[in-house]
Amino acid sequence: MVTRGALREIGSTLPKRVSPEKLFRIYKEGYKVNEALRSNHHVEIPIQVWMRQLLTRAIDEEPTPRLLSNAIKVIVSARSDNAKAFDDAHKVISDLSKRHVKLGIISNVSSHEVALGILKKVKLTKYFQPVITSALTGLRKPDPGIFNYALMQLKIDPGDAVHVGDSEKHDIEGGSVAGLWTVLISRRHEPEKTIADYHFRTLTEASETLRTL
Repeated sequence: MVTRGALREIGSTLPKRVSPEKLFRIYKEGYKVNEALRSNHHVEIPIQVWMRQLLTRAIDEEPTPRLLSNAIKVIVSARSDNAKAFDDAHKVISDLSKRHVKLGIISNVSSHEVALGILKKVKLTKYFQPVITSALTGLRKPDPGIFNYALMQLKIDPGDAVHVGDSEKHDIEGGSVAGLWTVLISRRHEPEKTIADYHFRTLTEASETLRTL
């Protein structure tokens, strides 16, 4: 729904009329190809690349830099503005911060600005430094390279770091290969199996363990 709304707004700015349905169809076709590359090779395709692809197909010509820039702003704004933090996020993260735990983020996202925008929207920006994204590094979780880059920025060893995430493949498998302690948060469903060092349903359940690791 967020993507549809953003594409509808972008469509109204195009030099040639393109229906929202056609624009969304072009988006889905491009996403299918790009997602296969991202997933199979753990590399990021930046928003500038796939948005240029989409606009070129929509208007049958190379988009102007201004059109491309405006379209990206619409996507970034839409994804950031619709973000919402889980109810227990602020309390747990604030508590860890007060204990002087270094907190950082590793995120698979095609736009670094989207990640920053989401943090700002949910009022969590002040807790996290650094914010490492696949858009920034070119690497996507579970590639150990993005974890190693984050560790380098934090100046800590893998054995002294804990990675918390909700994806068995991206967060847990990736973090484990990189040598980090791993904590799986599975709010929606119980995984059939996990290699995580710790497994909880919510951040609240994990809070005591996170304080002691």
